[in-house]
Amino acid sequence: MKNVVLFGSSYMAEEYLKVLQGFDCNVSVIGRDNEKAVALAKKYNSVGYGGGTNALDQIKTEGVDLVIIASAIESLQEVSSACLSKGIKNLLVEKPGALDLDGLIEIKKQLSSGADLRIAYNRRFFSSVINLGERILEDGGPLACFFDFTDREKDILHVERDKNIVKKWGFANSSHVIDLAFHLIGMPEEINALKAGEWDCHPSGNIFTGSGRTAKCLFSYFSTWSGGGRWNVEVSTIKGRYKLSPLEELRFCKKNQFAWETVPALDDHDKKFKSGLYKMVRSVLIDNNYKELPDLDEQITTCKVINRIFGYEE
Repeated sequence: MKNVVLFGSSYMAEEYLKVLQGFDCNVSVIGRDNEKAVALAKKYNSVGYGGGTNALDQIKTEGVDLVIIASAIESLQEVSSACLSKGIKNLLVEKPGALDLDGLIEIKKQLSSGADLRIAYNRRFFSSVINLGERILEDGGPLACFFDFTDREKDILHVERDKNIVKKWGFANSSHVIDLAFHLIGMPEEINALKAGEWDCHPSGNIFTGSGRTAKCLFSYFSTWSGGGRWNVEVSTIKGRYKLSPLEELRFCKKNQFAWETVPALDDHDKKFKSGLYKMVRSVLIDNNYKELPDLDEQITTCKVINRIFGYEE
């Protein structure tokens, strides 16, 4: 039986609990608010603790198989550091892992030999994404890729959040799509980034376009937070073009044709649970396979690319 510690007591934590309920494991839920953590844990026949990271003193951490950190973005670094200081070896940390590059670097300084910390980009485990990855490989690799990480203006400007999160919104939220695109085609070897617009809460811009190359293919991107649009990833191969938009659905346009056809899903896990979550948790908890998720070095590399795209280091 696996022993899992889950940090968080809000929406994302509950989505993890729905998945964990189906596996043979004991779950300890930790939140800052004792009443909220205990109530959520009880709902899923688990044990709840308040007090945030201080609750680790009440748990035998040497027997923990996996810690899942699904707390607020601004607390991810703090919780990761606390877990590493307790000698916990296996951590699955919600994206983006920290508020910025400096935060990721600080966490890396605490990694000891044998510790494995991965960033939980659950979209890598969408049925549609796995299907696309397999088809790209079968087709002989990608020819080119286009992606759009447009977020809705109202979600950035009119939702109450920590101002430091909004200031790095490209890393905090748009990284979902950026990571996914480069997961499929490889990391950039060259990138040219342009940006325009400005908001007080996100002074580096609100319109982003650019292009570049990876070892596998050319790519381009386009995003207008101050305009309209939605997340989108398209990959062309010698057989035609594949599209993820919404990301949960895969469509295909055969070469020399105009019509798009829907590619059937591989299974129904993304209907039973939050998309990608079941396969991601199973991969690390049951199969002990972490390789499909970025480690800290890979996330640091991604963060540097994102900083180029959004101009965060200028």
